[in-house]
Amino acid sequence: MNKILVRIPNWLGDAVMATFALEILFLRFPQAHFYLVGSATSIALFAHYPRVSILEDKSKKAKFRIPSLYRLAKSIPPCDLGFTFQNNFLSALLLYFNGAKFRAGFAKEMRSFLLTFHPKKPTDIHEASRFARLVESALHSQRFQTQNQNFESLEIPPKLYLKKPNLQITLPQHFKDSKIAGINAGAAFGVAKRWEESYFAQVIWFLLSQDYKIILFGVQSENAINDKILDYLRAIPHFTESAFQNILNLSGKTTIESLMAYFLKLNFLLTNDSGPMHIASALEIPTLALFGPTNIKETCPFNAKNSHILSLETFHQKLPCMPCMQRTCPIPKDSTDYHTCMRNLTPNLVINKIQSLISEIKIQSTQKLASEQK
Repeated sequence: MNKILVRIPNWLGDAVMATFALEILFLRFPQAHFYLVGSATSIALFAHYPRVSILEDKSKKAKFRIPSLYRLAKSIPPCDLGFTFQNNFLSALLLYFNGAKFRAGFAKEMRSFLLTFHPKKPTDIHEASRFARLVESALHSQRFQTQNQNFESLEIPPKLYLKKPNLQITLPQHFKDSKIAGINAGAAFGVAKRWEESYFAQVIWFLLSQDYKIILFGVQSENAINDKILDYLRAIPHFTESAFQNILNLSGKTTIESLMAYFLKLNFLLTNDSGPMHIASALEIPTLALFGPTNIKETCPFNAKNSHILSLETFHQKLPCMPCMQRTCPIPKDSTDYHTCMRNLTPNLVINKIQSLISEIKIQSTQKLASEQK
């Protein structure tokens, strides 16, 4: 295998969840060159990877989408192996247009005739496992084995894989040698996944009282979310403007690469179910993940020992409507039941968990220091 084409997901979180499957391919084909096609956001995760060329799929914005997709496919040398981690017809057409000899993807949208391997999409498993299962089943299929007699299996631990960026970032001088908590209050899929801004403000106020420095994260479209959090902080009694020197607002100011670099400076991250949640988990950053309307089983941090899920379900208060999987809460806003999957997940519940996590981090730090002094 000299050339491998992979159509990765467009959503950031899905692209991170595809890294287990990609790691399988990277390790099993150590001499191959990879062509990763996706959105500008998803391919940015892999810009610093060796043996990888990243290509943005701009065909959706083109006047004529299929000719644009054809040109993209032909800009890539014909590949020996092609995978699509998307479920749509056009992603399979990309592999077909490229002329990849072996093309694999789930049997969706009547596209099987474009693929040489097209198993039924498995349900009720984690998304990361789903991507990996596609790769493993394809590589162990009779057709692939017949063409590749020397193929050998490898045992690869099931987790998310991201290579640390080469970028060096600089924190404010007074942040250095301090405890730092990250806050990611956005969520690209929809407002239903977002915890309330006032709740984040209460948690930040608690963390400031514990001598933590705070970094707010978010893309530019989420600037208003972080602005609301800061407004709620101002309304808290005894909060002073001088406290803002301990809050670094990076909303709209990071690239994917710099986001990863900042995450590596954190003691922990508090986040909604989102792409940054999966990035932090892949980088093994202690993570507190807030869940409400989404399926924990399919999209929680994948086999991440340092990640903790916070939801009404984990507090044994699951609602009958969970998970609804809706972008916005389907219950009328004037109802007392509106968005209760997130509203009933109160700051006190989260702060109690943070206190436990802080204690764990202190114990681990003490044990590590004692071990280093031996």
